[in-house]
Amino acid sequence: MVDAEGRVTGASSPPGTADRLAAAAQCVAATMRYEPATLDGEPVAGKVSLDVGFPSPPTPSQEVRRAIEYCQPAIDHLATLSGAYEGQLDLLVRVGKDGRVVETVLPEGVLPWMQEAAKCLAERLSFFPARLKMVAVESWTVVPIDFNLTSNPHERVRLDAPTVRSDDAQIIAAYRKCYPPDRDDEQVINYRITVTNGGRVRKAEVVRSSGDEVLDQAGHCILRNLIFVPARRNGKNVESTLTWPILVRPPV
Repeated sequence: MVDAEGRVTGASSPPGTADRLAAAAQCVAATMRYEPATLDGEPVAGKVSLDVGFPSPPTPSQEVRRAIEYCQPAIDHLATLSGAYEGQLDLLVRVGKDGRVVETVLPEGVLPWMQEAAKCLAERLSFFPARLKMVAVESWTVVPIDFNLTSNPHERVRLDAPTVRSDDAQIIAAYRKCYPPDRDDEQVINYRITVTNGGRVRKAEVVRSSGDEVLDQAGHCILRNLIFVPARRNGKNVESTLTWPILVRPPV
């Protein structure tokens, strides 16, 4: 459903569509921009049908952990205060029809040694390519990378990512406080957030905008009003920075 300004006001999938595919297809529809329908030359709200085909995702053709271990020498010269190279991130990878890495995208705010390691990984990783109707196609995939490369090969560092501690009532209260009045649209917005060792969001930056500054600010406000279980390093609370998607929508 598209309003008279070409903005998506709603999307639905045919009954019987698998939930994950329906959600992905609706996401595609919601992130697109449209020329509105016209009536007597004037723009009006209307509906449009889209055929959305998803290929099977690319899959690694070798063990990712071995590639990470291979790339350790590439970052050894980048010393850290603790002598450890550790952290978690989602590496966005564009895989060609031949299974080779065409492009990688790192989240904003990563450490310099992670950039070096990602360059090395791009050269080492290979995939079985995505397929659409049995034909190999170029496609994107996300590779979770768990860097745990320490200067002591016998040391194992455990890192636990932050999680939301706020209960349903607190989350609803945050949405009611922050969602702009007289609006009924929704968007998924990606932020780069820094969560303190006390579980509060100290900083939030938009990584992928909704294209609407009002909704972007609403998401920022919602995050500021949530409480998190902080990241933990070997059982100790630590400050952490990570990418966090949030669905900004009217409160229920």
